Amino acid sequence: MATTEQIAKQYYNKGMQCIFSNNIEIGIDNLNMALSIYEELGDDVNYIMAMHGLAVGYGAIGYDSKMLSKCLNGIQYLDKKSIKGAKHYFYSTICARYIDLKDYDSSLIYARLALQDLEDYGPNFPNHPFTYLVIYLSLAYIYTHINKLEDAVRYLKRSKEIAIKNDLHQHDFAIAILDANLHMKQGDTNFIYDHMDELLGFVKAIDITIQDYIKDITLLIETLCAMNEFDHAIGIVKSLDYAAQNNNDYPLEIESAKLYMYIYKLQNNIESYHDACVKYAENSIAFEEYKAEKRIVDMDTSIALSIADTPIDLI
Repeated sequence: MATTEQIAKQYYNKGMQCIFSNNIEIGIDNLNMALSIYEELGDDVNYIMAMHGLAVGYGAIGYDSKMLSKCLNGIQYLDKKSIKGAKHYFYSTICARYIDLKDYDSSLIYARLALQDLEDYGPNFPNHPFTYLVIYLSLAYIYTHINKLEDAVRYLKRSKEIAIKNDLHQHDFAIAILDANLHMKQGDTNFIYDHMDELLGFVKAIDITIQDYIKDITLLIETLCAMNEFDHAIGIVKSLDYAAQNNNDYPLEIESAKLYMYIYKLQNNIESYHDACVKYAENSIAFEEYKAEKRIVDMDTSIALSIADTPIDLI
């Protein structure tokens, strides 16, 4: 029979697996169960990790107020318990959301706070090298987008070093795309042509439905378009769109429509741009209808459960 700790761990593992396979709401439900059990057990480390998972989940679906609430609650909990070396989890989550919103000034503030926390107190908490990789990559991405290329190169180099040293491959795609974009911005387009098959191969090899890769694919599209390699860029979006349709993934279909719009606008292809705008609108409407239907089911289920628990004389 599973112990309480094992049950909590199962909830946590399933929750994080769902978050990173884009089944966000199921992931959040499991993480809430894990959080509740860890709180009862007084397991501070795993409580913090579950809280961080919830913040990541809410951020992934754009629930910024809930994401921020979990981050602030996590930071307050760490202060209350005098736990050092874990605030970076919440700083990096806020940073990632600002990156998604293209607010690079704000994202840089939180990336620096996250790195400072790791540098000052990292050994005080059971941190994994992966946490350093995430922060280094965030800094490289931010500096790339604000055209501070020397800083971007420096943090990308750190990312490569820690990935190789610790055999971490979750962000190989992000590293490769950042490397290509930086070479392009430094005038070395031959690097991209020399590695074109590798870059396009990443797109085919990864689980394209995972939301974490959207910004990396977008950066690859931007890099190719800057080189006037529009056919390659459109080919990538077609692969993305095909995967989205096969998985009935409305958010991914919306992202692919946005990328089509970006490419066709750069090409001044008015007719195709118009078609992409229509596709974006249709997918957005379909997604809203899907969410409304799901909310109705959730409400009906909650009401049914409430009635089932209500004494018969009160119905």
